[in-house]
This record gives sequence, C-alpha cells and structure tokens, in this order.
Amino acid sequence: MKISFSKYHGLGNDFLLLDEAESELLKWLTAERIRWLCDRHRGIGADGILVRGASEKGDHRMRLFNADGSAAEISGNGLRCFVLYLRERGYEVSRELAIETGGGVMRARLVNETMIESTMPLPRFEGGVKPKLLDLQAQGMNFRVCAVSVGNPHGVIFGPARDIVFAETYGPALEQNAAFPEGANIEFVQVMSPIECRLVVWERGAGITLACGSGSVAAAAAGAALGHFAFDVPIAIHQPGGTLHVTVAAGFAEIRQRGEAEFVFRGEIEEKAES
Repeated sequence: MKISFSKYHGLGNDFLLLDEAESELLKWLTAERIRWLCDRHRGIGADGILVRGASEKGDHRMRLFNADGSAAEISGNGLRCFVLYLRERGYEVSRELAIETGGGVMRARLVNETMIESTMPLPRFEGGVKPKLLDLQAQGMNFRVCAVSVGNPHGVIFGPARDIVFAETYGPALEQNAAFPEGANIEFVQVMSPIECRLVVWERGAGITLACGSGSVAAAAAGAALGHFAFDVPIAIHQPGGTLHVTVAAGFAEIRQRGEAEFVFRGEIEEKAES
C-alpha cells in the first residue's frame, strides 16, 4: 500500500500531513503505524500527524495524532500547517476557512505565502472565570500551576526563564499529575513585559517540541487573566523554534494566533512487509 504525504513545520513543530481521500487511510493509520512514521530514527520523523477529511461543520476536518499514537484535540502550529497543505492539495484557500478540530471549529486564513492567522478555542479555567492556581509537586520541586483548557488541557507555570532541560526534567511528572485526569501540556513562562514572554513547553504525547501553538494560547490566556499580559494587543511568545503572536480579546471574546508555517518535503509511504 502506498500513501502520499507532505511534511510541514510551524516554528520547528513538525507534522506529517495526509488526506483521508487516500483509500482506506484511517483504517490503515493505527497507533503502531503512527509511532513508526513519527520515529526520527526508524521512520520519517515528526511531532505528530494531521489528517484532512470532510466536515459537516466546516470546510474541512483536521484530525490530530501525537507522536506516541494517541489522538489529540487541536494544535495551533498544526492548524497553520494544515492551511498550507490545503493549498498544496488544490483546495480553495482564498477566503477565511472554517476548520473542524477536536477543540471545535476554528477560522483560519492565509495572510501571505507563509503567514497564517487563525482563531483558537476560548479558555476554560479550573475554578471558573477566575483562574485557580494549583500547588503541585514534581521531582521534589513545588510549582504553582494555572490549569486551563484551550481545546486541550494545559498547566501554565509563571516564573524565571526555563530551558529545555528543565522542561524535560519536570514536565513528564506534571503532565501525569492527578490534577490532570487526561494529562496536560505543561508551559513554563517567563513574563518579560505586558506584551512579551519566553516559553518552553512539555507537550502531552510528544514531549519537548520547538514550539507549541495551543501552549502559546494557554500561556497568553492565563497571563491575561492573571494580569501579566494586556488584552487586545498581540503578545509576542518567544519559543526555541521562533515567535508566535497571540491576541486575547477583552473579556475573552476571541483569541487569535498569527505565525509562520513552512513546507519541508513531500513523499510516498510504502509499508514495510513486517509492519
């Protein structure tokens, strides 16, 4: 069986993109095969897989699978890659599109050849409108965590600058904390000003990635709710893979992200006989 694919990345957060129009694709795409495809040593290598499909709620449906084979709700970086993939496949992209995701129907549009702007799910905080800070522990260290969902679960931690090694050390235990029954993406945020921060993310089901779109949105929403960030202006979220801009409307009426995505290569998958 041969299946065509394309690889894209959003700020270094990379995905393999497939089209459900390929015969029997969803039946073929098991968790085992997802892990094989995403393996950077024995497969193609990616943080996740995106599958385009038909939608009754929007123009297209975007399914997301993590590198460990698990299904996920939404990816901000993936959403931007998805729009470029639609253009590559010959679908209409000259207008704002409605894209169905596991986190709801998002609106997305091409700003230029590589820049895409999209809406993202509105935040839901642990404790209601006002964020509730959880006191959690990992590897003997205490953390104050803002639990928020932006279509998928997140734990946002504000503090000094953290690096990838720090996130790798403490992220896994926080991801699996009992406070997050379905696991969570963990964000380590250093606030630089009301419109700027640095961010490192441990992603549920993927581990360290160079950027996280939904994590950026979670950090911006939590920061705005806690008074760290301004409303109605783009917040520059600096990550190892680059900068994403997130605007949180007053009263959380809307959240938009804007950033780049790029084509990497396309190819064809021919399954190994022993798989």
